[in-house]
Amino acid sequence: MDTFIRWSGRGLVMAGVLTLSVLWHPDIFETGFAAASREPLWGPGHAAGLLVVVLTLLGLAGWAARLGRRMGRLGAVGVVLAVVGLVLTAGLAALEAFAFPVLAREAPELLELDGPLLGSATIRVLGGLALLWLIGLACVGLATERSGALPRGAGWLLALGAVSFAAFEGPFVPVLGPLSVVVFAAGQAWFGLALSFALPSEHPTAGAPQHQPA
Repeated sequence: MDTFIRWSGRGLVMAGVLTLSVLWHPDIFETGFAAASREPLWGPGHAAGLLVVVLTLLGLAGWAARLGRRMGRLGAVGVVLAVVGLVLTAGLAALEAFAFPVLAREAPELLELDGPLLGSATIRVLGGLALLWLIGLACVGLATERSGALPRGAGWLLALGAVSFAAFEGPFVPVLGPLSVVVFAAGQAWFGLALSFALPSEHPTAGAPQHQPA
């Protein structure tokens, strides 16, 4: 089990590294989806997003195995929200990575923001629900800090990164958007390192009684 937990932490570190690819994502509100989908890095960037989803799911599994009941209700809710959001994010990332470049060439009108595809209620609802991924990670970070199971600060940075990423990168806010990407990537990487190297005996649950030597 310890080996699995360590590898899951390393997966989160890699997820953080891959998250940095978002820095090269074009502002679709300026260029439009059709033009953005024709750019060379569009497909690889969203394929990297699929890997982030897989690695994050692995990391959450290791985190849940590491904390067990100590995750509390907040942590359990966070995992559920994150998994639902990650599954939806994976579907949307696959659509963007593999279908959008084809649509950009063959039927660019479908990629208009108010067009029949992107303007549909289904896509917009799914896009909104995908944000549950970030809300869930914020809950996981806060639950980690409450548990005291990992070094202090790792959970705070993950929560801060997830919330700022949702608030600033999605709308492509200048300066704050790219900064939020870096903070979120750092949060995932630090959280993953903490999960990989913190042994159960190193960080007992906060408030748990400590046994003194006889």
